[in-house]
Amino acid sequence: MLKFKGMKTTKTVAVLAVFILAQALTLCAQAPAAKPAAKKQAPAAAKPAPKTAAPAAPQDPLEAAKVKLKSKDASERRQGADMIGQSRNPKGAQALMGALSDDSPRVRQAAADALGLLSWREASPKLSELLLKDKDASVRQQAAISLSLIMDQGAGPSLAKALGDSEPSVRYAALHTISVLKYAPAEEQVRELLDSGDSTLRRSAIAALGQLQSKKSGPAIVAALKDADPLVTAEAIRAIGVIPYAEGAAELVKILDAGRQPALRMEAALALSKLGRNDGLLTAYEFLKSPELSIRSQAMTVVGDVGDARSLQLIEEMYVAEQDPANKSMLDFTRQRLQARLKTATK
Repeated sequence: MLKFKGMKTTKTVAVLAVFILAQALTLCAQAPAAKPAAKKQAPAAAKPAPKTAAPAAPQDPLEAAKVKLKSKDASERRQGADMIGQSRNPKGAQALMGALSDDSPRVRQAAADALGLLSWREASPKLSELLLKDKDASVRQQAAISLSLIMDQGAGPSLAKALGDSEPSVRYAALHTISVLKYAPAEEQVRELLDSGDSTLRRSAIAALGQLQSKKSGPAIVAALKDADPLVTAEAIRAIGVIPYAEGAAELVKILDAGRQPALRMEAALALSKLGRNDGLLTAYEFLKSPELSIRSQAMTVVGDVGDARSLQLIEEMYVAEQDPANKSMLDFTRQRLQARLKTATK
């Protein structure tokens, strides 16, 4: 029996061992497989920053303008000339000189304008030539205008000849430049224009003769006081005062009459004051409170130029009563002028 029991026990142990081994195998099968260790990767090399294109160096404006002057497009060439003129850079003058011979009149006009803005004196002979010979009136006109900026007396003869130009615009420009230059040798040619049927030209001629201080033209200017155009009359009044032409005073006094236009009366009073006469003083008193600023200003100028002690008292009374700051300032200026002049006169 003991032997039997031992054999039975041995079998039982064997069965249990097999059972335990089977369970262990089952558990191993169900366990997840171990992952292989990840290989260490070398750090990625830093990507180079994208290259940024270097900003283009700004083109020199003068060089850009010169390039435009060489363009086949006339509008581009004109723009180039304008750019140089606006830059006021004298280094562009030589390029502009070449453009004065351009096929396009608009380019020649722009080049002439630019040379005037540069006050390029070396351009005077060529501009004088254009003034007399260019086929385009706008180019001739611009040449005359530019010569007024260059201020070369050597252009005088050409300007005098241009007074006979077929285009009024050219004649006006030439007259203006003669006036600015005070080119006295053109006096006779300017005086001839007083007989023109163009009232604007007559007025411009009178203004030029005034700037030339042409006493020889005095009688003709006095005659122009009776011109049918009041603007011509006004210019003649001013010219008599600017020259100054004392022989015209008697005719100016007649214009002070109350029946004449206020503007002409004050112009006459002002011209008389420039001649050192106080004939227009009472007229000036009359317009010291004029609603028109220009007339009121002229009245105060007359009072300041030829006023007396009574005038000073009147201005001081008006100054105290005046409330408007602008008018008060004008009165104060007139008062100071009067005080200074009267003080000097008493010494």
